[in-house]
Amino acid sequence: MNPLQRASMVRKAIYFAAILVLFTASMVWRGTIPVPLGASAASAAQPFRWAANHTIQSQAQRLEVWESDPTESEAEVSGSALRLALTGSRGIAVTMLWQAAIEKQKRNDFHEFEALVGAVTKLQPNFITPWIFQSWNIAYNVSVEMHGSGDMFFYIVRGIQLLAEGERRNKRSPDMRYQIAFYYQNKFGVSDQVDTLRCLFDLSCIPPSQRNPANLRNPATNEVNLEEFRKFCEKNPHLVRRLRGDDSGPQDKRAKEKLRAPAPEDVLRFLQDNREVPSRYKGLTDDLADADKQFPVLPPQFNEGPNEGHPAVATPDDFAPVVGYFSGFKAARAWFNYSLLLLPPPLTDDQGEPLPGPTPPPGTGGHDPAKHRVPRLPMMIIFRQGTPRAQSYIAELEQKEGWFDADGWRVEGWFPNRPEGVVVGAGRAWSLIEWQKAAELWRQHGKDYALTMSPERFASLRLLAGTAAPPPDESGAEPESSPARRRFLAAQAIQYYGTQRSVTNFANFLASAEGEAQAATVRARKTLWQAEQARKLGDSGKAIGLYKDGLDQWKKVLTDNPNFHRLPPPDRGDRVQEETFEYELAYQRLLVEHDKRVWDRANQIAAAAHGVVPFLTLPFPRENVVADPLWSTANKEGIKWYIVDNVAGADFSSPFVGTLARDGSPWVPEDIKESVRARQGLSRRQAAPPPSPNPPGGGPPPQPQPRPRPGQ
Repeated sequence: MNPLQRASMVRKAIYFAAILVLFTASMVWRGTIPVPLGASAASAAQPFRWAANHTIQSQAQRLEVWESDPTESEAEVSGSALRLALTGSRGIAVTMLWQAAIEKQKRNDFHEFEALVGAVTKLQPNFITPWIFQSWNIAYNVSVEMHGSGDMFFYIVRGIQLLAEGERRNKRSPDMRYQIAFYYQNKFGVSDQVDTLRCLFDLSCIPPSQRNPANLRNPATNEVNLEEFRKFCEKNPHLVRRLRGDDSGPQDKRAKEKLRAPAPEDVLRFLQDNREVPSRYKGLTDDLADADKQFPVLPPQFNEGPNEGHPAVATPDDFAPVVGYFSGFKAARAWFNYSLLLLPPPLTDDQGEPLPGPTPPPGTGGHDPAKHRVPRLPMMIIFRQGTPRAQSYIAELEQKEGWFDADGWRVEGWFPNRPEGVVVGAGRAWSLIEWQKAAELWRQHGKDYALTMSPERFASLRLLAGTAAPPPDESGAEPESSPARRRFLAAQAIQYYGTQRSVTNFANFLASAEGEAQAATVRARKTLWQAEQARKLGDSGKAIGLYKDGLDQWKKVLTDNPNFHRLPPPDRGDRVQEETFEYELAYQRLLVEHDKRVWDRANQIAAAAHGVVPFLTLPFPRENVVADPLWSTANKEGIKWYIVDNVAGADFSSPFVGTLARDGSPWVPEDIKESVRARQGLSRRQAAPPPSPNPPGGGPPPQPQPRPRPGQ
């Protein structure tokens, strides 16, 4: 072999050896080949341990972005192969598919649209924006195009399932978890056709055998088996009550939303029509489906939420042992709570107590970017309160639907052998329990994030902050235990304390939950709710009595709970004051329109006027007596409204008339009253007063103020 050939062979050997070394090094760096001595505990192996902890595979596992992790059930081989095949043209393909999906949506070709959305998410599995946007698009834009409630429910389900699939592919995204919770809370809480959607959600949680209409019929006659149907009602009182919808008459503004199943046969027809609703079970069996095949989709069980819904929890009826009646709000609460696991911890002082402040920068205050994620929206302190807010919604839902205490709901007219009716839902103080849980969560939320602070601690922070201390380096360059850093954190805490309480309305939520979590408040709410139902059903006499009793109870609740009624400055919450005036206004309208005692008092005023102007007739003449033109309808209404607004101490008077709150101010300020009147479309135009002297008992002459009747 001549020297030239030998030199060529040497070069090839060197090249091959270099390739082999580089390939081996890349495999070690990727983590495919373990780092030698990487698991050794010897002090000399420190560099090797460092190298083992910084391989691509170890970092991917630590950050949970390892797409081909064999321990993950969501590894998606077909999508990975497709992305590799497209190489650099993936962006072009995604853009074309996105545009095609939009065109299919415009043409209402929703099946093709859904397939294209699936292709887009396969090509961009770790880019969370397509998951969030397209899931929202399906759950909101596509679902509202559906005319039937069942079809609407199906597309809401598909939107939530799509986002849940994205969350399983991107386990470090608090935004996805938060959005799933928001979909549950919004679509099954305040959405259009909410009653129907809630009923379908209930069916999704009930085992198919228990809601099989065939099991509720007599096999021989095919008629409703009233004994089995009674058991079904007792297990699922929320669903049955919502289906029947007989707690409000035709005046109910939401009458069109109600399902109106006036007979057991109608309930069974609803069960049959929605037999194959998406559910938590495998087909029509009672076996729970795999976690990724269930609806409602729930987060995996986690230590921080032992009582939250998860894929293995049982939801057979409204009395389930762990979660009780499982509504969309409870699914939302589970996801809200689950999303908090990814957030960085709040700032703390030297004793480990939380401090109000912004999100600590990465590397400071326990913020580890390898473990924690900062959500895009909303701001961090609002993001954190999703769990207690969802619990308040749960309690409010129980009240809105008439579930207050352990008395239950009496079903009348469905069971001929029981003319007194059947009581369902008894034995559990529904709203009281949920409000007590809400108060507990709000108190814990305030403690965890320093939204409740004792005067002593606030004074110590103000003393530590001082007035002349220069601010330290806000990037965290100052040592966390340095005096300058502590002064800065104290000054920052004082500033953020008021800001964060204000932006979250925390004080109002806490006071509301603590006020509602009392048996007296629940009793007052129940009485006023019964009065409202009687009014809607046209039973004015019963409604007037219940309103009077309920307002007396409500006044005592407000007296005993001043923060529930009205928070001291700088906090403010108008909700309870608005509700107070709404209750009182509904009662006064009934008095004006139907109560003879008010008419008699109006005639007393007219009698005094009659003594001065003899030819003036009474405003409410007896039969066959022609009313005087001076007593126009406006004047008549004005006198009656003057009486209910100003006469105190009569047997019909509202307990809030002529009295003041504990702080010496009116129970409800006039600006809030005007806001309520404007919302209800009530006029405050002044009418000319009748020619009368002061009414009996002294006081200014009446100023008639016409107000429209309900519906005007």
